[in-house]
Amino acid sequence: MSQSKIAQLKQYLASAEYQGRNLALSTQFDSWIEGGRIEPSSKTINGNGLLAARFYYSGVISINPCSAPAALICAFASFWLQNNGGKYDSPDIEFSADVNDDNSNEVELTIEQLCEEIELIKTPNGPFELNGNRYDFGEQSLWVAEAFTLEGEISRA
Repeated sequence: MSQSKIAQLKQYLASAEYQGRNLALSTQFDSWIEGGRIEPSSKTINGNGLLAARFYYSGVISINPCSAPAALICAFASFWLQNNGGKYDSPDIEFSADVNDDNSNEVELTIEQLCEEIELIKTPNGPFELNGNRYDFGEQSLWVAEAFTLEGEISRA
């Protein structure tokens, strides 16, 4: 299973090295998804595949504490996004840093929009049905969130 783009960027930053040093300890990195939106689709791809939906979200990475220079973090994140961003992903990254009591920083990177395409393949016993065809996830197309928060309101008419 592949990871979400925000999880891939977090892993990349956690393992990035500059002059033999990491940006921070891997345990000091966290990432999460905010404001997810699903755009249904039913586009046939690769003959027996289906683009079932696009999942758009804001991705956030926190590094706390972090002593690496802001320019270094920004350079690594910027190049990752240029190399891995898709046509529906935001081209830029918001950056903030708050100084902690020990003079380290709490760094937060936010990518306003990332897009994950949900692709399915036609299978005889797949759990998803559309127009008389059954579909399931292919090897490459499913990723699992480490955690999520579901917020909503119930209104009764």
